[in-house]
Amino acid sequence: MGNERIHASVWLRLRPFEEAKLDRVIRRLADRHHTHRFLPHLTLCGPTLDPSSLDAAAHYARTSGLLPLTVAVARISFAVGNPFEAVFVEIATNPGLHEFREEMRRITRAGPLGPPHVSLFYAVDRHHAAVTVEAGELEEMGREARRDVDDLEYVLERPAIAYAGAGGSWFRVSEWNVRDL
Repeated sequence: MGNERIHASVWLRLRPFEEAKLDRVIRRLADRHHTHRFLPHLTLCGPTLDPSSLDAAAHYARTSGLLPLTVAVARISFAVGNPFEAVFVEIATNPGLHEFREEMRRITRAGPLGPPHVSLFYAVDRHHAAVTVEAGELEEMGREARRDVDDLEYVLERPAIAYAGAGGSWFRVSEWNVRDL
């Protein structure tokens, strides 16, 4: 493995009916606030990876025996500061999720892992720039999302790889290329 890096992340996608439910919330919030729509997912590792590791990552995802993973919803939360975690579902970690994320991080040589979550709103406008959203507005979005997202758990079952937009920019959300791993 060399030092070459690609702007990509490994995701776990939800079961289709769970994904569709969260997708409706994401679309509504994005359309109302003129931000980007995106696929609901839990990021396993990224935002840069060793490109030579992708075959090994796909093999691990298929053969680990850990998928599908059932994860508990801790709460819907919001935060100011990271546009990719403006409004999100906090996921309670469990031994299977921890093992899968750590091994995928090791295989892909990704950086440190953040807390597991599924984002519902990115504070990135359609011109690919971060936007400032006040805490009170994010809190209201979180309350609204809680009314629509009352799930207590999700099943993560579909590994995918997401490639950043032009120039390796994650802010170019509409240009992300997502495919099954």
